[in-house]
Amino acid sequence: MNEVDKKQTASPKYQLVKDYVLSQIENNEISQDDRIPSESEFAKMLDVSSITVRKALTDLVNEGVIYRVRGKGSFVANQSAAAVKATSNLVAFIISGLELHDSSYLRIMKGVQSFLGKNDCKLMIEFVENNFEQERELVLQLIQSDIRGLLVYSSDPDAARGYLDDIRRRSIPFVMLDRFPAGYPVSSVACNNHDGAYEAVEYLIGQGHRRIGFAAYDFHLSSESDRYQGYRSAMSNASAGIDDEWLYLGRDLDYEKLAGQIRGGEITALFCANDKRALEALDKLTAEGVRIPEQLSLMGFDDFESAKFAKVSLSTVKQHFDMLGYEAAKLLFEIRDSSSHGYKKILLPTDLVIRETVAPPPES
Repeated sequence: MNEVDKKQTASPKYQLVKDYVLSQIENNEISQDDRIPSESEFAKMLDVSSITVRKALTDLVNEGVIYRVRGKGSFVANQSAAAVKATSNLVAFIISGLELHDSSYLRIMKGVQSFLGKNDCKLMIEFVENNFEQERELVLQLIQSDIRGLLVYSSDPDAARGYLDDIRRRSIPFVMLDRFPAGYPVSSVACNNHDGAYEAVEYLIGQGHRRIGFAAYDFHLSSESDRYQGYRSAMSNASAGIDDEWLYLGRDLDYEKLAGQIRGGEITALFCANDKRALEALDKLTAEGVRIPEQLSLMGFDDFESAKFAKVSLSTVKQHFDMLGYEAAKLLFEIRDSSSHGYKKILLPTDLVIRETVAPPPES
């Protein structure tokens, strides 16, 4: 019996594929970012099934030995980075936002820390003030360091595709929070933005409103786009038409025009994509002489701490930020430790919170 036959008898067949790749790396016959044979090439070369090859390659991905690029094949990963991942207890969390002391960010951090504390890991928080270039540079620095994984709250997820490719090449597990790139598969955790918005608009319709406007804040974000689709779905299912003049999708909102529409009865309710926009609208429209909720019902999304303390306490959709952080950290560990591959998207529930900014529409 020759050596190959002995190895096949003593070990599972998939181990044959793993040993081949590992010996090639050890003997410096292939090095970082070199392509390894495809599943079909391995099956023919080593006389094993495609299922056997797939099991071996999945193990090698999870062990940080190789990485996959969809549509291109499998490549040798940075071996020092793979060794670090096995021993590091440091998780990095990048937040690209407007204000570090925003209560929502603090609650997300608390959720992340809650999970990591149970798993003997430390959290490193890096805050960038809504500057994508700084965000990108910071990510590229972090993936050169000793981190177990990366949590990303990006200011521009579509632009982030470039550095996400870099993270994948280094076989570092990562999870995106709240928002993610369109058409680019990633593991992510977010609240159920569509259904939360649907429930809010459905409630406004139930109060008698039919002329309901929509006001965005950062409409390029997937979270706001999903909330917009929830608004449209609720209006459509109630057979309530939507006038384009009711849609305010830019960052700069024309409050003078909006106030005129409200006074003329063209809009009786406004659903805002987040509480930032809703609280701003409350201040600006009040300054224009609009009475809330007598002339306009106003609904936000997020349930910031300040929402309940506004001059008229804000009705809104509550998302559970601490749960968002906890589940993101948990998913990060599942990605690293799981023998399966692919991308996971987790949607968290929301709650409708009714306060003082919603009432039936004024009689015409």
